[in-house]
Order: sequence, then structure tokens, then C-alpha cells
Amino acid sequence: MTTIHLALAAGLLAAGVAQAQLLDGAAPKDLSATRTLSPPFAKIQPVPRTYMGNEAETGGLRYQDKSAFGVYVSDPKLFAGVNLSPYFAIETGYANLYTRGFHFADYARPDEVNGALGTKGSNSYLAARLNVPVNDQLSAYGKLGVAVSDRVAHDKTYRNTVTDTDVGAYVGMGARYKVSEKATVSAGYEQYGNSAKKWGSETNNSGLQAKFRMGF
Repeated sequence: MTTIHLALAAGLLAAGVAQAQLLDGAAPKDLSATRTLSPPFAKIQPVPRTYMGNEAETGGLRYQDKSAFGVYVSDPKLFAGVNLSPYFAIETGYANLYTRGFHFADYARPDEVNGALGTKGSNSYLAARLNVPVNDQLSAYGKLGVAVSDRVAHDKTYRNTVTDTDVGAYVGMGARYKVSEKATVSAGYEQYGNSAKKWGSETNNSGLQAKFRMGF
């Protein structure tokens, strides 16, 4: 064997011994160790992915409460959404053209009990929602999207049905203040396209509304 071959063999042997020593001396890796979040990210909490409710109710999704002279009914004003982040969501909603919320319907008026409002129709929307938590008590929101409203009226004089549809911008904004653990005050503004201007008093969903809610 030549001197060059002996030198190469000795070099390879020395490298192999050094690599073996490094492997033997290396500390075993703890696969059970978990990575801790840095302080800025540790405060971020998960939010519910979906939400829904009925703004016409004073609490829960109650629909009918019977009494001796009539029934308490609720014209629905439903909403549902998907939270994409704690501050941003995609939301949709539906309401009767004329929504009276939770109200009393007399048994002497079957049209009231059955929910007939004379002029029928609905407001619906699809919008992006931005939530702005100011502090523990106060929060605000803004919504922007598209609204579709339809109106079906019966003309007794000509004995025909008139159908009208409005498509336009939907705008919503409001704030909620938490007075105590069981009481909140909220106010908001909504605009369903041009329906309020076209149909006047037959729709009351566009405009400013305020609500006080107390739980027991």
C-alpha cells in the first residue's frame, strides 16, 4: 500500500472516531418538550367560529307565550355569522318587512295570531362585520354589505297582487354598553338599501333603534 493510501485511510479512520464520539456525547432529544408561546401571542384566545340569534327577542329564542286573551308572539329578526378572527366576521340576517318584536296578539283577531301583517315582505342582507372592543364594558361594531328587500301587497280595489323588490347597500353600526353583569344598553343604526324611502311606514327596519336588556 502506498504512502498516499495509508494517509487517506488514517484520515478516514480519525474522522470516523471523532463522529462516533460526537454521537455518543450528544444529549438525547426530549420529544415530549412543548414550545411555549411568547407573551404577545399568549394573550390571544380562540373565539367561537359561528354565532346566531334573534334580535327581536327579549331573551333566548322564545316564540309563543299563551295567555287567557291572546298570545305573545315575536316577529323574527334573525342573524347568523362566521367569525374569521376576533375582530372580523361574515354575517347574514333576515327580518320581516315590518318587525314589531315581541308583542301581544289578541285571539279576537286571527290575522294577528297567525302573523298576517297585511303587506308582506322581508329584508335580508349579507355583510362583512368589524368588531371593535373598546374596553370590558363598551364595544362597537360596523357592518357593510348588500341588502335584498321584497314587498308583496294586495290591492283590494283592483283585486290583484303587487310585488316589488329593492337591492342596495346594507349599512349597520352600533355600540353596546354593559351596565352590570345582568344589564346591557345597546343602540344601532341599519339601512336596507332604499326600502325605507320606497315603502315608508311599511318597513321599520331601516333607522335608529335602542334596546335595554336585563337578565335574572
